Amino acid sequence: MASILFVDDDTQTLILAKLFMEKEGFIVHGCGDTQKARKVLEKNKIDLIITDVGLPGENGLQFYDWLQTQEAYKNIPVLFVSAHAVGFDEHLTKHRDRFIAKPLFFPDLISRLKKELNL
Repeated sequence: MASILFVDDDTQTLILAKLFMEKEGFIVHGCGDTQKARKVLEKNKIDLIITDVGLPGENGLQFYDWLQTQEAYKNIPVLFVSAHAVGFDEHLTKHRDRFIAKPLFFPDLISRLKKELNL
C-alpha cells in the first residue's frame, strides 16, 4: 500500500490520522516538524505528503517550496492542512485544490488520499 508522510505539530492529530490511515492499509510516517520530515524522506519511499501549514520554524508552505527544488521529491503529491490559514492566503489560493481544513474529518481524508493516489 502507499506510504504517507504526515507532518503536523499537533500530536493528537498525528495519532488519530495515523490510526485511521493505517486502518485503511496505508503506511504512515508521522513527524512534528520539517527537519524530521526530511530525515523520513531520506530513508523511505514516500508516495504522498500531508503537511500542516502552520508548523513552528519552517512552515508547511516553505517545506513545499523546498520539496519543489529537490529532484527526488518534487513529483510527490502534497496536501496542506490547517485550522489557521490567515497569512497564507496567496499560497493557499495558488494551491486551493490541495488544501484540507482542520478539524479533519477522517473518512473524507481517506477518500481524498485514495483519489490522489489513484487507489
